Amino acid sequence: MTVRNDRAGFAAHERACRERGARPEHADDLFLAWSVAQGDAVALRRFDELVRPDIEAAARRLDRDPAFLDEVRQALRVRLLVAPEGGRPRIADYAGRGPLRAWVGVAALRVALNLKRAAAPAGDDLLAELVTREPDPELRHLKKVYRAEFREALEAALAALPERDRVILRLSFVEGMRLAQIGRLYQVHESTASRWVKQAVDAVAAEARRRLVARLSLSPETLDSVSRMVMSNLDLSIARILG
Repeated sequence: MTVRNDRAGFAAHERACRERGARPEHADDLFLAWSVAQGDAVALRRFDELVRPDIEAAARRLDRDPAFLDEVRQALRVRLLVAPEGGRPRIADYAGRGPLRAWVGVAALRVALNLKRAAAPAGDDLLAELVTREPDPELRHLKKVYRAEFREALEAALAALPERDRVILRLSFVEGMRLAQIGRLYQVHESTASRWVKQAVDAVAAEARRRLVARLSLSPETLDSVSRMVMSNLDLSIARILG
């Protein structure tokens, strides 16, 4: 009997997922993930085609090197599709509460962040890589000199945010959720979710800048450079800290 003919098996899985909050509009995604978990080769090919753009987007947020993309793709494949001894593959955990592509995108970003952390020297600051990747020599120098202060200012600025704003930034920059998905989660229009994200980022930038100015003795010329330093790669800085 093929997976597609195992209607009873999928029906039981679907019932269990409905109890966990599965939404009817994601029934096709649920069936695809279930079929992949059963080892269906056709479903696996379809799954690979469906989620490839989301895996690539997640990996490229941290590193655009093709070798890193391949590393993320392979590590994610092992994480989602290889069952531990006596267990089941993690793809079976997909419960249909949101789009399968978004679920895989979140997993891909976590894998990418873990790979970056594992590759960093022991005790290395999570923001250290952003210093070396900064293309502007002046900003790279400032980030190196004030790295500890910069991190502390960002951490404090994020901690000062209202809880909803901090969660929205995590969903956007760490979990990789699209604005439309965040909007659906909070039952607001995508444009409102976009405005919330921008306002939260602007608030973090302003508070981090204020804290740096208060702590450091800066000339007017350096003050402008510090403002640009705060804004440079701010989304990745937020992702590293919140992640």
